[in-house]
Amino acid sequence: MGLFCGGKGRTFKKRDYLCAQEKKTTPMKKLLFGSAALVGMAMLSLTSCKSDETAPTITITGGNTQTVSLNAALTDPGATANDDSDGDVTSLVTSDYLEVVDKDQTGTYTVTYTVADKAGNVGTATKAVIVRNDAYLLAGNYAVTDLSGGASTPYTETIGLSTTVNNRITFTKFAAYANNNAIYANVTGTNITVPSQTTPSPVGSPAAIRTFDGNGTTSTAGFIINYNENTNGSTSSGIGTYIKQ
Repeated sequence: MGLFCGGKGRTFKKRDYLCAQEKKTTPMKKLLFGSAALVGMAMLSLTSCKSDETAPTITITGGNTQTVSLNAALTDPGATANDDSDGDVTSLVTSDYLEVVDKDQTGTYTVTYTVADKAGNVGTATKAVIVRNDAYLLAGNYAVTDLSGGASTPYTETIGLSTTVNNRITFTKFAAYANNNAIYANVTGTNITVPSQTTPSPVGSPAAIRTFDGNGTTSTAGFIINYNENTNGSTSSGIGTYIKQ
């Protein structure tokens, strides 16, 4: 409570002194109180107006690598997303999966998933999609023994994979003929089928246009193909035994 200052008979010098001190400190108290109030309001304003600068996080369903069969229909496994401010934003996730991945061409494709929160922060995640020929286990180098016309011919062969047709393998020296690299076979389970094919150019010695067909089976060691050959109207048969190296 403030002191009564002034009045008649101002004989109390101590009271006069205290009154003078109160008059001096009152403006300072008001100033300090006002400053504290302004600081509090500023802090409240800064707290309530804090900006959202954190992008949403994306979790790719099934992991960051996916292997699909060549020529198979594509299905995007999708992704989920969460934002520290907006919560679950999975419904906003987009991807370029179907635009990027070519199901009819072997290779590794990079798919990007994208999502943005209400503040405009953009989160991304990528995955590798591998389009693979399912006959990949048969690819590689082989020691081959070709038995035809009573003669046994050993040679080396490299089996490749079609990049556009699933479960198709290719040869570099079919039936032991040099440069006979246009022949292919189709694989179904453990069965191998060589559809009827005519070489596009002369092969072998003597060089000639030759037509082949055949079938065989795979094993843990490799595979065997029984084939027929027609050259200039003459038909013969042979057996190729392929042992993987």
